[in-house]
Amino acid sequence: MPTEINKALKGKEFPPFVVTVERGQMKAFARAIGDLNPNYLDDAVGQASEWGDVIAPPTFMTTFRADGETGALLRELGTDISRVLHGEQEFELTRPIQPGQTYVCRARIVDIYEKTGRSGPMAFVVRETAITDRANDVVGTVRHITVVRL
Repeated sequence: MPTEINKALKGKEFPPFVVTVERGQMKAFARAIGDLNPNYLDDAVGQASEWGDVIAPPTFMTTFRADGETGALLRELGTDISRVLHGEQEFELTRPIQPGQTYVCRARIVDIYEKTGRSGPMAFVVRETAITDRANDVVGTVRHITVVRL
C-alpha cells in the first residue's frame, strides 16, 4: 500500500550530538574497509606527518550517529525501515578527522522530493550533517540520501 512522506520536515534541524574519536575504533574501521594506508594505521607515520598523528579515512564519518536517530527520522517521515533503501552518501573533509578529538555533529534535512521509477513512486530524503571542532570550525560534511518506496 502506498504511503505518504511528511514533506514538512524539509529544513528540520536535529539536536546536535557529540562524538569523540577513539584511536582503536578509527584503526579498526580502516582495517574493516580494507584500507591499510599507513596514515590511518601506523602511529609513527602519523607522528611524522603534517598532521602530527594518524588520521581517519574520510568515510569514517559514517560512524558519527546519534542514538536512535534513524528510528526517530523514519517515524517523523511517516514510514518504516521495510520501505527504505540507502541511496547515496558523500563525504567532504576540510581537514582530517583525528583520534582524541571531540566533534559536534549538526544534522538537518535539506530536501525531500519524489520521483517515479520502474518499481513505482519513491521519495528522496536528503540529509546533511556538518561536523565541527571545539572552535566551531567545520571539519567535514556528510550528505546522505535515503530512498523511501511509496
